[in-house]
Amino acid sequence: MEAPNVRPTDAETARELASVEAEPLLPAEKWLIGGSLALGAALLGLLLWLSRTYFAA
Repeated sequence: MEAPNVRPTDAETARELASVEAEPLLPAEKWLIGGSLALGAALLGLLLWLSRTYFAA
């Protein structure tokens, strides 16, 4: 029996994580990832356009 409040070692944590199977992404998660990437790209494009239009060097 393990003593309470004893933290596992890094090796024990690594073994435990290696034994866990990867779960596939849900469709909603895929949509959120794609939407976030698209929004980020669109906002970067907007920022680039604004900086070239109003703050030209």
